[in-house]
Amino acid sequence: FRGVHMNKAQMAFKAVDGICYPTQNMMKFPDVVSKRDISYGEHSMNKMDFYYRKDILNDGQLHPVILYIHGGGFIMGDKKCRVSISEYYADKGYFVCCLNYRMPPEVSFPEITHDFVNGFNYIKKLSEKYNIDLDNVFVTGDSSGAFSTSYLAAIKYNDDLRECIGVPEMELDIKGIMLMCGIYDVEVLLQGSKLFGVIPKTAQMLVGDFPLKKDLSNFRDFPFYNEIAPANYVNEKWCPVFICWAEDDLVCQNQGEPMADRLRDVVPYFDSFSVKGIQNNHCFHLEFGHNKLAMECMERSADFI
Repeated sequence: FRGVHMNKAQMAFKAVDGICYPTQNMMKFPDVVSKRDISYGEHSMNKMDFYYRKDILNDGQLHPVILYIHGGGFIMGDKKCRVSISEYYADKGYFVCCLNYRMPPEVSFPEITHDFVNGFNYIKKLSEKYNIDLDNVFVTGDSSGAFSTSYLAAIKYNDDLRECIGVPEMELDIKGIMLMCGIYDVEVLLQGSKLFGVIPKTAQMLVGDFPLKKDLSNFRDFPFYNEIAPANYVNEKWCPVFICWAEDDLVCQNQGEPMADRLRDVVPYFDSFSVKGIQNNHCFHLEFGHNKLAMECMERSADFI
């Protein structure tokens, strides 16, 4: 975890990771090995963990790769909190790259997107050593990581957006993305529950030096207001998509279903999974070690690949 001087938003998300870690990382996959802290950039946060099943390295075949972007409200989180889910996909015979990346307040939007592009492009470098199928590159993430995942699709399929926010070109095609309980429209997020001030504080960190009012009423004056919502950039060029959401999500309210509606009739292949009930809440899928619906969701995502 990052730092010792944290505001209440950072403390809240750190506490969630601490509380949920045991149940979200209880599943073990003994045939999976990992290489930790591979540098994909110059910053100390530009590290990835690389997972794979032992037997696929010398089987004479190429295997798909998944880039995993963890959530944490844009401002917290760590790849070490996504071990079980990374191993789950690796155990299916896929390579998995789980990223750490720079976060607010160190960088704000749109600078936060640069690390995701660089991490994605590093897959090409990994293929020089591992039998990765570069024609089958998938990206997935949860919560703010799903925002980042959908944003990679947005800039991949919209050169004007990519040039506007100043990120490098993505060097590979995306075969498909898996969006798990994500944020796709920041304005809608700000209109929902404030979570005891956590959401406004997170929003201020996300927009950096822009003087966001306490009531968030001037958000539309943010210089990148039009660019900050990946939902605005869904088009017919997008790759296949799997999306899941919790209908009673306390964090990402009114995010999953509207995004699904935008995607359903546009992308070449679409699948979705949703759950009801307060007991199946934000990022419910991470509880797949003991939650039947979470496991069903994970199996659907693996079938999608």
